[in-house]
Amino acid sequence: MKKATWLCAIVLVCFTALHGYAEIKWDAEKFMPLTEVEIGMEGKAYTVFSGITVEEFDFKVVSVEYNYFPGWHVVWCKGLSDNFKETGVAGGMSGSPCYIDGRLMGALSLGFFNQREHANLFGVTPFELMVKVAERGMQPNLSYEGRQLFNLSSANVEEGLNMGPSLFGDGKMSQTQRPFDLRLLERISNAPSSVNSARLGIPVAMPPLNSDMMRFIKPLFDKFNFEPVQAVGGGSPVKESPIEEGQIVGMELVRGEFPIFGYGTITYVDGDELLAYGHSSSGEGHVNLPMSGGYVHFILPSRTRSSKWASPTQLIGTRVQDRDPAIAGVIGKHPPYIPVNMNVETSDGQQHAKYYEVVRHRSFSPAYTGLTAWFIMDSLDFYVGDYTLNLGATITLKEQPGLTSRELVFKNTFSSRGSPGSGVMQTLMLPMFQLISNSYAKVAVENVTLDLKVEDKRRTAVIESLSVDKLRYRPGETVEVDMMLRPYLEAPVAQTGKITIPKDMPDGQVTLLATNASFHEFWQRSRAPLNFRPKNINHLVELLQRGESNSDVILELFVPQPGLTVQGQEFSDLPTSVMSVMNTAQQVGESGYTMGTTLEIDKVATDYVIFGSGIIRFVVDRNAR
Repeated sequence: MKKATWLCAIVLVCFTALHGYAEIKWDAEKFMPLTEVEIGMEGKAYTVFSGITVEEFDFKVVSVEYNYFPGWHVVWCKGLSDNFKETGVAGGMSGSPCYIDGRLMGALSLGFFNQREHANLFGVTPFELMVKVAERGMQPNLSYEGRQLFNLSSANVEEGLNMGPSLFGDGKMSQTQRPFDLRLLERISNAPSSVNSARLGIPVAMPPLNSDMMRFIKPLFDKFNFEPVQAVGGGSPVKESPIEEGQIVGMELVRGEFPIFGYGTITYVDGDELLAYGHSSSGEGHVNLPMSGGYVHFILPSRTRSSKWASPTQLIGTRVQDRDPAIAGVIGKHPPYIPVNMNVETSDGQQHAKYYEVVRHRSFSPAYTGLTAWFIMDSLDFYVGDYTLNLGATITLKEQPGLTSRELVFKNTFSSRGSPGSGVMQTLMLPMFQLISNSYAKVAVENVTLDLKVEDKRRTAVIESLSVDKLRYRPGETVEVDMMLRPYLEAPVAQTGKITIPKDMPDGQVTLLATNASFHEFWQRSRAPLNFRPKNINHLVELLQRGESNSDVILELFVPQPGLTVQGQEFSDLPTSVMSVMNTAQQVGESGYTMGTTLEIDKVATDYVIFGSGIIRFVVDRNAR
């Protein structure tokens, strides 16, 4: 009995191993090769026009075009049935299986814009090309992290951040000079991919976004030929949909309070494996992404090009291949999402607990984590208005060897006119980009927590003037700085700060800077950029959490004397000869000169989010009275 049980176990393990590496194979009895397709042939295609019912429609082969682009051939067809004529080819039909004489010939994948009425032309990807995608392997790629769509070099990031005005300007920050410019995504994204206009876009269902959100996310959508379908994406009348040819299949980029669902159609199912779309989604090759079924509310007819309006149903498995002719997936388990918990107190004093999950992807995770938080904030309170937002955010990383700190904690205050959600987005997005895309160690975000409180009052103030009581000070003396702050729509407020001159300060002229937090960070990164070049993953975590509160005035004593940064450590007041030796050609990348030297930094807490900056110059003189 024990021997029989042992043999059964061995057989089961072997079967599981073989099945795990199984792949969809070409079968001449089931599939029609391109060489047999002839002009004038008629066939039947299958897709969902409404709900979860697969309907057939008739088509006729119009032509066959080889090398539509290299290696990809197209069978051009015309839809004949009334149900297809009502809508024409539509976004979301990508992958609809097309049969001739009972054999699967291919998947609907292309359709022109602005076809004249009753033209009804569409393109089909031959199934023999799709089978080759399955032959690349049907196991999830467990090392997959997602494509890096953004160049996060320090130069691009600093340009995108656009943190402040010229050091010697008036110090007033315009609306386009916010700490996180909404144009950052567009500035640092790679050039848009060249997608032929005939290839059906992937509808991405989501709740309606305001114009700022759409401007923010548009570069991502353009990159992958995603087509936003707003006002859907949430719940559907059914919780489960069949996993069969002609049904909706897609990926929930975000689940929960702000669903984002990109989808197409299943072409072929063999056991627990499937092929779909007839073209790529993001074209990332061997992947590991979740798959969901879907429900079609209706097909919206359009004079340009129609689109299915759909919502996700249940998670059904894992997408394992994403290549030009098709996507391929395995039905069953799916990779986990990143959970995000939001606790929000709105301006009416009400408490709101919100939860959503974001797909794990090097570029999608940061973008959609921030966008979703922004949307939820706007939907709970207001989109345009005077506001103050007190924010606490924690990004928790998964435990791994060598990582000394797993939590990144951010606390800050934002205030302006507009959307409080943009402040939440800016706090999450760039740190997550840099963590997930870092080149030092693989890190994964375990979860994100947000604690937010909104007030419908703008608490901002501009640094209007500065003064000190004299123009000559001794080393070690404390300088009292009288500031006049001009709050928004309120009378000016006097504020006093103090900063102490170092005792070893040599005689000479000193510049006193009074700045807001974002400009202070911008200035320090410009003055000594190598101080902000991380040496390892732990140093990166440390750098991402640096920065002062937006409600503080930062006082800084600065002299134009250059210094030197060596392996992240700054040296000032060095003889020129010493700096030349330390900054040799053998140390390129490890050392670099600083644009002046910071002697001392202090801060003054206020009740406002501070904008602007000011400068005073005075002399340090050991003989001063």
